[in-house]
Amino acid sequence: MHLDHLERLILAAGGSERQLTEITKELGLDAVALVLANEIAFRASIRPHASESLVALDVHHSGAIATFVFTVGSTVTVSPGSTDDVAMRLEYELHDLVRLIFGPSRPRATGTFAATFLPPYAGGTALPDPMSVLSSLQANGTVMSGLSQHHPDLGDLARTHLTDKWGGVHWFADVYEQHLRPYRDLPVRVLEIGIGGYGHPAQGGEGMRVWKRYFHRGLVIGADIYDKSGVDEQRMITVVADQSSPDALIAIDEQYGPFDIIIDDGSHVNSHVRTSFETLFPRLRSGGLYVIEDLYTSFWPGYGGNPAAGPTTSVGLVQSLVEGLQHEERPGFAPGYFERHVTGVHAYHNLAFVEKGVNLEGGVPSWVPREPLGSDAHW
Repeated sequence: MHLDHLERLILAAGGSERQLTEITKELGLDAVALVLANEIAFRASIRPHASESLVALDVHHSGAIATFVFTVGSTVTVSPGSTDDVAMRLEYELHDLVRLIFGPSRPRATGTFAATFLPPYAGGTALPDPMSVLSSLQANGTVMSGLSQHHPDLGDLARTHLTDKWGGVHWFADVYEQHLRPYRDLPVRVLEIGIGGYGHPAQGGEGMRVWKRYFHRGLVIGADIYDKSGVDEQRMITVVADQSSPDALIAIDEQYGPFDIIIDDGSHVNSHVRTSFETLFPRLRSGGLYVIEDLYTSFWPGYGGNPAAGPTTSVGLVQSLVEGLQHEERPGFAPGYFERHVTGVHAYHNLAFVEKGVNLEGGVPSWVPREPLGSDAHW
């Protein structure tokens, strides 16, 4: 399904019934149900299974039914169609399922489905094979985990998807969790510069999958100097771009933006980091967040750094942004775009978050003394 159609479906999931009716009428039961089934398979928590088992999903809408079969083993796959050889059959009304998968999280999301255990798992005169029962119960639980509105934290997701954002190389997950949590339930658009896997078109994308799962209503765009089309998935699109080229970055924003969150985990070359920020931050939506990873290259000459960092490095950029936050206290200073629109800078070990908004609150009033008052002074 086209990215714009996906976004409209996600927005309708948090909107009125009329909006949801319009988009499902336009796209059709089969197309919408397939999106939902693929999302369930992606979100399902994989655990060791005794053997491969099948679970069926029936999606009802206006008297029609779309049926899918999940095959649960070392992975979870889904295909349209039906079979009688399933451990359990789940039934949902289409709009209930859309809201469950793509709508805002609800404290209590029960009462939305029907479940039927099928022979030999439903009981009878003969005792079924214990290992078969175990496998079927595990498969049922796996598929239901993909239907849950319990969303794992970033530490869990980083470990699941084998990223370097948590464990060994970096310890970013807890800090990311702190800053990204307010966006989690929103239909955000996320751009990540740098996909991983170097020149192999089907390798990398681990970080993108973390954002895709974390932002369960979001769309994730990845940019890399290499072709990464082999890692494209539903809600997750890759583009080829050189982050040192402002024109290439502007083209991404014009096609897929405006973005709510931009994460620079690209080349880490200091000049590239600065070019990307200077090009994309003005295009970030107000209230959005810009993240710069791996600040350590500010001290590595091979990346254009310097043992003392300095104004041309990523660390130098962060320092200048902190100074620019205070522009209204600087007599005679004429603020530029970044001084007027950077509203917060949070720096951590090898990681910085820059908040966007309107930084024009007014300076400290002129009647506040510009020199310390004497000990006998009082208000």
